[in-house]
This record gives sequence, structure tokens and C-alpha cells, in this order.
Amino acid sequence: MPSILFVCNHNACRSRIAEAICGREAPRSWLIASAGTEPSAQPDLKAVEVLRRNGIVAAPSKPKGLAELPDVRWDFVVYLGDGDIPALPEGKKFIRWPVADPVDGPPEPYDAIFTDLKERIGGLLKFIEELSPCS
Repeated sequence: MPSILFVCNHNACRSRIAEAICGREAPRSWLIASAGTEPSAQPDLKAVEVLRRNGIVAAPSKPKGLAELPDVRWDFVVYLGDGDIPALPEGKKFIRWPVADPVDGPPEPYDAIFTDLKERIGGLLKFIEELSPCS
């Protein structure tokens, strides 16, 4: 069973959107999670809204930090940031997607982030399935 961790700074927007998209698209047996290196006190409600508009219902749960993750060695750790790479959990494969933080801006960047992540995640899932077609 493959495991994928999406990490951004605050687990309020980008990593949550990625987790929700991947959770919908990946086989249910896969472990999909997200976290922030410095989690926010609350989720970005515009991120929750962009998911809803795209048919993904995601509860606006409290963002979580890296310490709250299960103790596993992730198959894929995907960092969604464009600055310095922080200390991240160990993974078999590290991927960096430089996705800018919309920082509670207008709705358009959220739509662009959703579209970008949906494409990237589709490619990642195809890659993983080609590596291990029995997963």
C-alpha cells in the first residue's frame, strides 16, 4: 500500500487541497495525509470552498503539524513550497512542487492551485501505479 504525504507551511490550504484531491483519486487502501511545518490555528476557508466547488467535500478541520502524523516511513513526501526546504519526515522519494501560497487572497489563485495540483497528482498517481500495478 503506497503512502503519500503532502507538506506545506501551514496545512491550511495547499497541502490540504492536495490531500483531498489525492484522497479522492487514489485507491482507498493507500495512506494519504497532509501536514504543515508551522500549522495554522484554522484552515483557509477559501481552500475548503474551492474543494467544494470542485465536488470534494472536506471538513474544515484544524490544521495539523508534522508531529501529529502516524509514525511511518512515507513512500512519497511532496513539499508544496517555493522557499527553503524545511526539515521533513523521511520518505523513500522526495518531490518538490513549487506552489505559491495564496495567503488568503482572491479566489482566482485558489482555482489555479486546485487545477495545478489535480494535474500534478494525476501524474504522480499514474507514476506510482506504473511502479507497482498491484497496489
